[in-house]
Amino acid sequence: MKRIRFFMLFVIGMITLDMPLRAHSMTFQFDRTKSGVAELVESYVKFSVHGKQLAPMLPPLFYLVTESSEKETVVVAKIGKISQHKELAAILPDMLGQTPKQVKGPHGKIIFYNPVPENTKLGAYTEWKEWIFLAGTPDVLAQFLKGVASPEAVVTPDPVFLSDGLPKSAAVRYWANNANGKFTTLIRENQQRSLVPLPKDPASLKRFSGVFYIGPGRKIVTNATAVPVKLNQRAALKKDLELTLDSSRRLLTIFKVPASGSVVEKGKILDLKLSIDDYLFGQPELFKGAPAPSGITGLVGPVEKE
Repeated sequence: MKRIRFFMLFVIGMITLDMPLRAHSMTFQFDRTKSGVAELVESYVKFSVHGKQLAPMLPPLFYLVTESSEKETVVVAKIGKISQHKELAAILPDMLGQTPKQVKGPHGKIIFYNPVPENTKLGAYTEWKEWIFLAGTPDVLAQFLKGVASPEAVVTPDPVFLSDGLPKSAAVRYWANNANGKFTTLIRENQQRSLVPLPKDPASLKRFSGVFYIGPGRKIVTNATAVPVKLNQRAALKKDLELTLDSSRRLLTIFKVPASGSVVEKGKILDLKLSIDDYLFGQPELFKGAPAPSGITGLVGPVEKE
């Protein structure tokens, strides 16, 4: 199947809350209690250990947070005590391998990890105040939690995203910033393999946020807002996104999948909308899968060999 060019618009924005938030991260919030989200998660959130999918073991509300590279993705969920989640507790030893090690993290808690690199997305985890954090390495978790005041801080959108139009709840929410340009690399990694269209010039994005609405028959509607780094870049960014939308629509036509999209200026903000009648038409990915010799699949989408 030919790669489909969709855009996940990874965004940019300065953090202004009193409590430290992830200043340079892309956050996805999944709510499996909403219609259609369980199937979307099953199709795209492909963490597994020895064939057992991780997502169903997590609470209905969970998060994927990515720093400047897809290798720095962290799975976050409020679970209470791990002992209350028997399936999750049972697979963690498998994830850590036969000789697990531990190190104290910047949040004052122990990070458990697999010392033998397996080239997978998950190999370390830590608990903190009823929350669990899972990532590929202990270094990723340590950097992720450095200077953070509370677990809630890493999954709390800055008010600026809400003022841009991010709803307080939805089937899937996402928000991101590119204040220091780190997400330029992440966007370029995913321009050919994400579910939402990405601009050709990601450096022009300041911040981005949006939602997925899932309808009957796997129809998915993406509503998003994009803010350029500079006001005089708005027209160019709008044209860039319109061209990407048009390219996506024409390619979808080849696969006989109805789709529509638009970009509208609203002050300094660009409002985007993309509607796809069947998001599983070609198994596009939000993130590229990693090789999984040990049975742990990539983060999102089918596993691929490098």
